[in-house]
Amino acid sequence: MAMPATGTEVQETLTTLMAQKTRAFARMGVRNLFGRPGYADFFRGIAADPANRDLVHISRLDVGETAAAANLGLVHARRYYHILASYDDGPTSKYGPGAAHLHDLMAYAIGRGCNVYDFTIGDEEYKRNWSDGYVELKDHRAILTPIGAAATLPAAFVSAVKRVVKHSPRVWSWTVRARAFLGRFRHENPAG
Repeated sequence: MAMPATGTEVQETLTTLMAQKTRAFARMGVRNLFGRPGYADFFRGIAADPANRDLVHISRLDVGETAAAANLGLVHARRYYHILASYDDGPTSKYGPGAAHLHDLMAYAIGRGCNVYDFTIGDEEYKRNWSDGYVELKDHRAILTPIGAAATLPAAFVSAVKRVVKHSPRVWSWTVRARAFLGRFRHENPAG
């Protein structure tokens, strides 16, 4: 595992991570986090700030000249927070560089004295394979006025539908495939 030492190396690793993650978002058909105003700048800013040196952990797993996997994590109060992770989608991907890098990240967290490795939000299967527990996230909406109801009820309906879809393996599988297909179509035909 390589940990960039200079500000330039940190920014190059973040550029690689964001490019890999952007391609993964396109394959999955989900909105690119880094395309939203200020998001990429936020992550670059926290990584570049010398005051965050002990908090922010940037690393990558190199295979030859290829940055096969990259990560941005946070270390605080004996916890390692797995914030952003990516892997190269080229020939090295068939060897599981993300999983290999994860092993290195866990060893790093243990070496830093962490007793919790927090995968943060998301229900990806690899997280379930490594976890001995999870925290179920909840939505809370409080309607206080008729205008609030008009704004809140559609969002509550969408959340309820998402919850049903995600808890039905068959429907979720179809949804993921459809989303990926539509995402590839949008990516290949941006004007369409």
